[in-house]
Amino acid sequence: MKRIFICDDEPHIVEGVRFLLRRTDRCIECFSSGKEVLQRIEEQVPDVLITDVMMPEVSGLEVVAALRDKEATRNLPVIILTAKGQAHDATMAQDIWGAMVVAKPFEPGKLRELVENTLENHACP
Repeated sequence: MKRIFICDDEPHIVEGVRFLLRRTDRCIECFSSGKEVLQRIEEQVPDVLITDVMMPEVSGLEVVAALRDKEATRNLPVIILTAKGQAHDATMAQDIWGAMVVAKPFEPGKLRELVENTLENHACP
């Protein structure tokens, strides 16, 4: 069973992405802050993490930095969702840490395809 973590402080985004990606062979867990998702990843590393950039307590960029600092999560595929105005900041995550950046609003089919390819290849394309 593939495990997907979704982290965003906007409930409608979380529910939309969960609905888009749900399948019987997947376990999807949702979080509203970077702090929550980092705590959960300490217990269970997912197959892919989808996270927003701007969140309370710990930002998505801080989440990616923390993951890349640990051997167990260094290669965890991460897809960062960001508002178009924040895309410049998220580029660092793509260039330095190998995360994929998807601007909001995103095309559902393209996000689904990116997640499918990531799960299949165990890495962001």
